[in-house]
Amino acid sequence: MAQIITLAILGMTLLLIGCGSDTKQVRGLVVEVVGRNISQVETLRLRDEVGQNWTFTTEGFVGFTPSHLREHQLFGRPVLVSYVKKGDKLVAVQITD
Repeated sequence: MAQIITLAILGMTLLLIGCGSDTKQVRGLVVEVVGRNISQVETLRLRDEVGQNWTFTTEGFVGFTPSHLREHQLFGRPVLVSYVKKGDKLVAVQITD
């Protein structure tokens, strides 16, 4: 089931990229995760490879649950965040290993 959801999100992300959206990516270590509920992330704070801090919000499921992101934080494993800018907010649309 999780693989189907991940593939669907990947497809939507590729569609967004293909339609000329301004989707960007950043890789880094998880600094903080705030869950909206058991399956959705409300806020994700990330530190990239050069030490810059990033704060993202989401508008639904983005491929990882808050608990999975906390595992990445605990073990120091980086994630790749695909995001768009909406006003003054960075909105994560997909998170992958």
